[in-house]
Amino acid sequence: MEKVWRIITEKKSEELSIVENILYSRGITDKEEINEFLSHKPQKTYSPFSIKNMIEAVGRIIYHIKKGNKIVISGDYDVDGVTATALLLDFFGDITNNIDYYIPNRFTEGYGLNLEAIKYMKEEMKADLIITVDNGISSVKEVDYAKELGLEIIVTDHHNPPEKLPDCLIIDVKQEGDEYPFKELCGCGVAFKLAQAIQKTLGLPKTILSKLLDLVTLGTICDIVPLIDENRTLIKYGLKSINANKRLGIAILRQILGLKDKEITAGRIGFGLGPCFNAAGRLEDAKHGVQLLLEKDIHKATKLAKYLYDLNRERRSVQEAGEKLCKRIVEEKYMDDDFLVLRADEISEGVIGIVAGKIKDTFYKPTLVVTKSEDGQLKGSGRSISGINIYEEMKTCSDLFLGFGGHEMACGFSIEEDKLDELRSRLDFRAKRIRIEKPDIFVPKLNIMAEISPNELTIDLVEEISKLEPYGMSNPKPLFMVKNIKVDTTKTRGCGTDGKHLKFVGNRDNVNLDGIGFSLTQKYIKIGKPDTVDIAFFVDINEWNGNVKAQMIIEDFKKTESIDDRVINS
Repeated sequence: MEKVWRIITEKKSEELSIVENILYSRGITDKEEINEFLSHKPQKTYSPFSIKNMIEAVGRIIYHIKKGNKIVISGDYDVDGVTATALLLDFFGDITNNIDYYIPNRFTEGYGLNLEAIKYMKEEMKADLIITVDNGISSVKEVDYAKELGLEIIVTDHHNPPEKLPDCLIIDVKQEGDEYPFKELCGCGVAFKLAQAIQKTLGLPKTILSKLLDLVTLGTICDIVPLIDENRTLIKYGLKSINANKRLGIAILRQILGLKDKEITAGRIGFGLGPCFNAAGRLEDAKHGVQLLLEKDIHKATKLAKYLYDLNRERRSVQEAGEKLCKRIVEEKYMDDDFLVLRADEISEGVIGIVAGKIKDTFYKPTLVVTKSEDGQLKGSGRSISGINIYEEMKTCSDLFLGFGGHEMACGFSIEEDKLDELRSRLDFRAKRIRIEKPDIFVPKLNIMAEISPNELTIDLVEEISKLEPYGMSNPKPLFMVKNIKVDTTKTRGCGTDGKHLKFVGNRDNVNLDGIGFSLTQKYIKIGKPDTVDIAFFVDINEWNGNVKAQMIIEDFKKTESIDDRVINS
């Protein structure tokens, strides 16, 4: 779908650098805030004791440690849950030997606590205390059952709390009455704050925390929470740890991915390291990821890393097949729907969330993908577009679900087979009303930071922009635009194994410009291989045969003559 280009940065002052102008456009205008944002040693962090129930939770945990009681960490099977589990195992491993963990199987147990798992933790693992990470905020009946068995549970979570909460100590910065100043920690971030509170209470050395920051970084980046404020502080230090190869499992996986000699950035975690850990929970058992993060033996770590790498390759294949199937279902049956609800039992439950995201991007409509799980229920995952809160939309249909949860941009749920058509009908009706009231929501936008001249596309610009890293949610990599570029049609061509990527060569104002557009060859052909184009792009460094220069990573392009009524200032 064609995107509307929007230039979103207004020049505040000629005296400001391009980076300062970008930060101004993102609401960071105070000089101290700018300095903190750009600092190599940021300090923005908050006392863990300002989190509701933290003092009481720390007291109970220390009580169990001193009594020699068994503590079991109950995690989740995504990267956030896996890293949070590994973090507390690593942390508690320095102060007690009576620690273990449990992660449910996605296919046979589903998300979060369940009654059978609690019984297993009590009877087989001999648990006295269960600490949840990245889950538990909705586990009312499960916590009640645990208490009947004589178990104590402390919930640590970061998801939006439901109206009825479990009857136990809860550490969740989003719960009512919590005064923690930053509400966007991921599950691993919340687990880190718990560890920090225990470290401070027991007077343990700070090194016991600093070694955990690589795990916080993996969880924070892969859970797609805003990379601002305290999250930015944590991952800046965590990236240093990862690049220093301080954790064996991450270092070996980095090598297998061909990233040994490349700087690990947020992008390389999000698209390289992270998916390997996610693949374990998507296709098999997330415990493999936990094991790799804690493994000290190089041979075992290498075997685990190769296994995760191979699983991720399999995940890609399964995902691509699912995308093709769902795209065909939409084109054959649901092109007129404004909220896509797609049933595809052929798709593995482990990849329905990724497939939903891809279909959402293709048709730019909120999307649910539903498949039949091993227990016979229908399970679904959803992704939304900007401006439609999918969690709130799903809440209006809560009477149809066996269970559901999520946040503004993503959700998960289970539903009986005979309720699916009703769900589709209700959600589409609501989406059509939104389209009538706010049709602009269903038009994808390309937010361009600034139009620049060709002679500004330099290595200096790349280095200046790099001060904004790490990039992610709420701090996206800035996108630029150059207009009226003359295309060198003899050198602009498809490249890669199947020619789907576009190698671009052009010129404007006697400045040669080149770039790469991933999966953009077909678009170039479709619009008639124009002589002159306007290009929206990210800036990057291209190193080849000893030559180093700035290049464009092309996000989109248009014929020059049609751009004027498609670019707006906002």
